[in-house]
Amino acid sequence: MNSIVKQVFLGAIAALLLIPSLLQAAPQSEKLTLGVFPYLSPNQMVEQLTPLVKRMEEALGRKITMVSAPDFMSYVERTSRGEYDLVLTAPHMGRLAQQRDGWQLVVMSGQQTATVILVRRDSGIQTLEDLRGKRMAVGNWRSVTYLLAEEALAHKGLVLGKDVQVVETATFSNVVQSVFLREVDAGATPTLLWDTWIHVNDEQHKQLHEIFRAKKPAPPSFLVMVPPKTDPAVILRLRESLLSFNATPEGKEFMRKSQYESFLPPDQAAMERIDPYVHVLVDPQQ
Repeated sequence: MNSIVKQVFLGAIAALLLIPSLLQAAPQSEKLTLGVFPYLSPNQMVEQLTPLVKRMEEALGRKITMVSAPDFMSYVERTSRGEYDLVLTAPHMGRLAQQRDGWQLVVMSGQQTATVILVRRDSGIQTLEDLRGKRMAVGNWRSVTYLLAEEALAHKGLVLGKDVQVVETATFSNVVQSVFLREVDAGATPTLLWDTWIHVNDEQHKQLHEIFRAKKPAPPSFLVMVPPKTDPAVILRLRESLLSFNATPEGKEFMRKSQYESFLPPDQAAMERIDPYVHVLVDPQQ
């Protein structure tokens, strides 16, 4: 590489390194993009998260547009490429973004990730051991919900995908519906959905029951994060706004409907509990 080309190349890299995040540099009129990991349908996302977005807009003084991705890995890749200005993400996706790409944690949900395994009450299935040779619906094999179910079955000597057949569905609410309609024998879904969520109806609650619920300390269900170069003052302003959200009528209603429970400041021990689940998002050849 001759000296002129080298100087141009190094100059271009230096210029890129100086580009701050959109949260730091863009004009106030420019919209921000909130990347929401794909756990809700578009309609559900708008219905459930609009109060949270409004709170963020007030804190940042900017309009925010919610977007998602067609699947988990697309979302992980888009986060890594910096296509979002801030994210509402799953715990293992956020931990990967933090460790690999330098994303910064703003707050985490008080609600923790836990899995419940459901069967029909008239199925005759009473224990995890009864699932041998059966079919179980899951939302996504890269989800923490799946990994917790896999771990629970392993403790009973069952291998998910071998001793228990896996049926992957589009969403976790589809998991509940599949069990209800007898399309599968069991389903693993987040306790967040099963316990109190408008998309699981009374009839499903009456006809289904749980044979397993994760009880050990679990990671937070949701993380709000911003890119590496975000202004620390912006992070502090957003964090303070979200931590106090629960003290407002709008925040109380949001926490009740979403079951987020609250927003909490960053906790290193909680983040470390996520580490065993990150591997499913990483190419082993990388």
